[in-house]
Amino acid sequence: MNAVTVSAISTLLVVSPIAVMAQGADMYTTEQALSSFDDRWYISPFATYTWADENRATDDGEGFGFAVGKPINEWLNLELRGTFTNLISEDPADLSASELEDRYNDFVANGYQGGGDFGVGDLALDGLFFFSRGAVQPYLLGGLGVISDDFTCNRTEANFIGGCENSSNSFSFMAEAGAGVMVPVSEYVSLRVDGRYRYDDNAAEIRDQSDFGDWIVTAGIAIPIGTRVKPVTRKYELSADALFGFNQDTLSPTGANNVNNLANELNEVNYDRVQVDGHTDPIGSAEFNQGLSERRATTVATQLVTDGVPSDRIRAQGFGKTNLKVTEADCAGATSRAALIECFQPNRRVEVTVDGVTPK
Repeated sequence: MNAVTVSAISTLLVVSPIAVMAQGADMYTTEQALSSFDDRWYISPFATYTWADENRATDDGEGFGFAVGKPINEWLNLELRGTFTNLISEDPADLSASELEDRYNDFVANGYQGGGDFGVGDLALDGLFFFSRGAVQPYLLGGLGVISDDFTCNRTEANFIGGCENSSNSFSFMAEAGAGVMVPVSEYVSLRVDGRYRYDDNAAEIRDQSDFGDWIVTAGIAIPIGTRVKPVTRKYELSADALFGFNQDTLSPTGANNVNNLANELNEVNYDRVQVDGHTDPIGSAEFNQGLSERRATTVATQLVTDGVPSDRIRAQGFGKTNLKVTEADCAGATSRAALIECFQPNRRVEVTVDGVTPK
């Protein structure tokens, strides 16, 4: 079984039970995970298993690593990631007859390549590209960095391909690509696993090789730093009498100033959506009041856009006289039209609801 197949199977074996666990009652639900974007810095300790390039002439090996990451937006994390793995030289006694023959023929054809242990450490900046921020979060990854191959030549004259001439410690360019999954368990920990291919430029041409390619699977946890900022919904009620003249839909100077003050407040925070709802009193026909409420809501929304609210995040709607705060029964004691208009004043309003508010 080749290294690619083994790496893929191992990744699936680790990912599958985690995905099943994510459906349990104690795990985040998809709705909870998507309720807000968690942009906290996090640290991530993990264990690794490396299927070493056969040209290293070492056994596969376990290792460890540590990453520091930051979600940039809903689909991208950046991570500074370091790993270390000790790869031990193959013991000729563990090789089959055909493998020994291949090594001997390679020695005869290409000369002595040297065998020994590798202490492999790398440091890379990775991008994690997420498909979802739900209860199970699959991602692709890619990164660039540097790799150190600390090679200790340890073959003796008694070995099957000759003596040991030297050791080497070199830094080279590396690149990696792969895929993985992250599963939030709580606000303070996520499980993670991924598989990746690592390209090692091998600048010193250790073992007379131009480069190495290793397959690596990692499993660990991600621990966010600090308290998660959860989004809230803010509601504002603007008196229509302070915005418009009676039965009018054009902002007065005072009304424009009030809307501008609201826009300035919104520009100080992050938010997902702004809903502007117009309401009228019950004086007049339902048709007239419906149209007036829609025009007033649109006027306020347009002014908010003029003052800096993104147009793709705002929606306006009119409700006419359907959502009354003060009913006609409440104002039955009004003895004049002026008194009735005054009694109905709380109904004439524009409500602004802002969803997903978080500090900038």
